Amino acid sequence: GLILPSYLTLPPQCDDDGDGIPDAPLPMVLLVHGGPWARDGYGYNRTHQWLANRGYAVLQPNFRGSGGYGEKFVELGYGQIGRAMQDDLDDAMDWAVAEGIADKDRVCLVGASYGGYASLWGVLRNPERYRCAASFAGVTDWDLILKHDDRFFMNWASQKHEEKIVGEENFDLDTVSPYRLAESLSRPVLIAQGKDDTIVPWSQHTKFRSAVKKSSITPVELVFEDEGHGFDEPENEQKWFEELTAFLAEHNPPD
Repeated sequence: GLILPSYLTLPPQCDDDGDGIPDAPLPMVLLVHGGPWARDGYGYNRTHQWLANRGYAVLQPNFRGSGGYGEKFVELGYGQIGRAMQDDLDDAMDWAVAEGIADKDRVCLVGASYGGYASLWGVLRNPERYRCAASFAGVTDWDLILKHDDRFFMNWASQKHEEKIVGEENFDLDTVSPYRLAESLSRPVLIAQGKDDTIVPWSQHTKFRSAVKKSSITPVELVFEDEGHGFDEPENEQKWFEELTAFLAEHNPPD
């Protein structure tokens, strides 16, 4: 019964009758926001415009824990990383399939930061659902990131942050950390990171990269030597978009 406010962007000329539903189900990108205590809002977004322009339906679900929808909605996400928060993404996909928007066999996850984590976790937890995943600066080891946060934030802030993530039951986040299941990876993934990232450190990237060597999949890897938790140089952002486009075109080609 939980309503997930979400945003859908469709490619041009895909809806001849103007009912808001594509004339035929489309390949879809489930675009997951970061935070996770942030939100997607209405308005121009270059990522979803880029992807829709190339033929993808783009769905941005505000899963439980997202900000802007009241305190109760945020609290529903406490301790639910990799669990109910991830279930919400699966439910968003099911909605898009049921509405005739998405082809159930052509859905990929894409995101940055927490969204990068959720994308990797999605193809590890439910590989039967998703064809591929692309992660920019995604968390891959929750215990390691919490230790980093303890050093990075003031003590009171890190404690509050940790309470939100772990929840009241003191959930073991290692059980939902992508590096632990990396050797079971069976879907193509794109992993990208800036080496100067102080929010999600470079060690998160290398931890997953080492663990995934035991799998049958070799990730597509994109490294930015002088970037942090985003892009300062336009040519680097352009490179990310071009690599993402090529990756999706190979593993989830648009119509």
